[in-house]
This record gives sequence, C-alpha cells and structure tokens, in this order.
Amino acid sequence: MKPPALEEAFELFCQGVSSYGPYWDHVLGFWKASLDRPDKILFLKYEEMIEDTILYVKKIADFIGYPFSFEELEKGSVEKIVNMCSFENLSNLEVNKSGKHREGTPAVIENKMYFRKGKVGDWENYLTPEMAARLDSITLQKLNGSGLTL
Repeated sequence: MKPPALEEAFELFCQGVSSYGPYWDHVLGFWKASLDRPDKILFLKYEEMIEDTILYVKKIADFIGYPFSFEELEKGSVEKIVNMCSFENLSNLEVNKSGKHREGTPAVIENKMYFRKGKVGDWENYLTPEMAARLDSITLQKLNGSGLTL
C-alpha cells in the first residue's frame, strides 16, 4: 500500500480523516484524562523530551513505579537507556531498516516509514508556510480553552 502524497495526507489530516480518527480528539482526550488521572496517564511532549531526555526517562521510571536507585544513577543507567533508545540507535536497527508489520494484510507498512530525522522543527522541510499557518490555526481552534499548548 503506497502512502498518499504529502499534500493529500495533509488535507486529510486537517479534515480529521485518518485511520485512527481526528488527531486533536486523541490529544485532547489524553490531555484531559491526564489532568483527571495524573496517576494513570503521563502526558509528554516530544519537544520537551528532546530538550532534557534524561529528566524525562527518570520521570517515566517514577511514573511506572520503578524509580532509579542511587546506584543505578551513579552507574549511568539512565544515560545508557537514553543511548539505547535514541533515534540514531533505533533507526539503525536492521528491523527498522528492512522490517515490515501488518504483513499478510493489504496494509503492510515498512518500519522505516516511522523514521525521518527525529529533529524538532524538521516539518519546515516538508510543509509550506501556508500549510504551517493553516495547521497552527486549526490547532489553536481545537485546543482553545483546554489549557494545552503545542
């Protein structure tokens, strides 16, 4: 199955059409649930995680009930996890270069489709300024009054 052209995919996204439903509905649903149940849902933003990955790995460990011990912190366990889970490491694994999922269905997807560059702001290399302005406008409208900013 060949993915749609960027312009077509963008238009569908703006209309809220995707295999999993409107993006903003999902984001707002989890945002509101994280406010109501902070013990059950940890809401994270990619840009913030990239800024201080070590801090967020520690937060995730605390959240799931397995905080790092002093010894683990001293031995650099967090840094090792960050390295193992880095975009560079994961995107270079053979399974993510040549593997596929949903094999045996009409919707086979190559794993490499999930990896571009892993850089904040890389969207500027794909979206026109008009597309970005439209997306910003829709996002502001959809998130209005929620307290969430993206």
